[in-house]
Amino acid sequence: MSNSFFRRLLPASLMLAMMAGCSSTPDVSPSLLAQHDWTLVDATDADGHLDASLQGGSKPPVLLTFQEQRLGVRNACNNMGGDYKLSTDKLEVGNLMQTMMACESELMARESAIKTRLQEPLRVQYDAATSRLTLINDAGVMVFEPVDK
Repeated sequence: MSNSFFRRLLPASLMLAMMAGCSSTPDVSPSLLAQHDWTLVDATDADGHLDASLQGGSKPPVLLTFQEQRLGVRNACNNMGGDYKLSTDKLEVGNLMQTMMACESELMARESAIKTRLQEPLRVQYDAATSRLTLINDAGVMVFEPVDK
């Protein structure tokens, strides 16, 4: 391989290493998640555009609740709940059970969107400085802030 190839590769490699260092997060524990309920404050799709399907409707923003290995979802059309597994920076949600009411179309879209997002493994980041919880997967990014229980 040519020397110029490595000269172009080195800056890109260094940038990726620096980005990885900046995005480090303290380990997220079940006890940290259970300390608060978490309200959605921002959601973007895989292309970085605002995901309006997660924020439409007449109810307050999506709210996540965590208890011992149980996740609850409120403020969608129906309430949902299921098991979850947390390992270092990865959150995996099991099958979600839910009530089955009909709602306005925006809330039905919100329910579908949050359920779809939660059914794929999520990378978890917690920023202690801002107390924000960020959940990331191929569908996009969701940012939550703590609220008192």
